[in-house]
Amino acid sequence: MTLRQSHNKQLLEQLVRLAQQLNENKITWAIGGSLLLSQYGIVKKVNDIDVLVSEKDVGYTKTIIDTIGNEKEAQKYSPFRTSYFYKYTMNDVEVDLMSGLALEHENGVYILSLTPDSNVTCTQISDVSIPLCTLEDWYILYSLMPNKEEKELLLFRYLQEHGISNKQLLIEACRKPLPDRVRGNVEQLLKSG
Repeated sequence: MTLRQSHNKQLLEQLVRLAQQLNENKITWAIGGSLLLSQYGIVKKVNDIDVLVSEKDVGYTKTIIDTIGNEKEAQKYSPFRTSYFYKYTMNDVEVDLMSGLALEHENGVYILSLTPDSNVTCTQISDVSIPLCTLEDWYILYSLMPNKEEKELLLFRYLQEHGISNKQLLIEACRKPLPDRVRGNVEQLLKSG
């Protein structure tokens, strides 16, 4: 799998630059957000690079990105309860660094933690490995985020049409606290996939 080349050249250059540093330093990381969705042709527009890292690597990752990017003020707002959240610019490309990504909802808090055992796939760009989060994880996240209904629906349709690659992730998600609407949609996906 290779990263779609339709993205902004500058964004791809910064992604490769960042990936080289993280890979060389053996960081557990993966791409999420709209860049992940664009890899599968689900969305065309990519505004930034969303990087998830394991909690054990977040301090070292921040040190690495501090040397190649400029940190900006990162504001946390509800319903996000993410453990670590930093914003950077790298040559005019926005980069969000997150660890312990968490969203509060009416039934509790949903947490996505990246670990060395996380089920990620890899793509290549300029012979550099780019780990990708799963679409199933991001379906749950977009279902819980405010103003992300369009991406939630696009992902739902994509997973219905193309099948579920990581069924166990959705089963595990249903064991966690979720709003009834989200749980119902996940159960519908599981039945169709």
